[in-house]
Amino acid sequence: MQQKQNLAAIGQRYTDIVWAAGLFEGEGCTYLFKDRRSVQLLVKMTDLDVLERLAVVAGYGKVAGPHWDKNSTKPFWRWTVSKKTEVLRILKMFLPHFGIRRAEKAIEAINYLNETTN
Repeated sequence: MQQKQNLAAIGQRYTDIVWAAGLFEGEGCTYLFKDRRSVQLLVKMTDLDVLERLAVVAGYGKVAGPHWDKNSTKPFWRWTVSKKTEVLRILKMFLPHFGIRRAEKAIEAINYLNETTN
């Protein structure tokens, strides 16, 4: 019985990671700040519950808000990660599930961080 529960937990964790990678694929941004030698991951949206789940699945990140755009009728929140070790871990976790363009950007960010920390 315990083994089945463990396998179910592993399956759910994998599903959560694929979900989070898909969310980041569609809504996320990877910013390279060469002047600060850093990378930031960001997702901005009006669904606070979705960003809170992303933070749990990713295991890191700050959810901030609510914020308001000038002409918006709804508030938005931001999930951000800037800590190098966490950016690297999250990008490597999501990378197998990205499409070509997002994977290329992730690899660029990973290589950049590896170069700046060595």
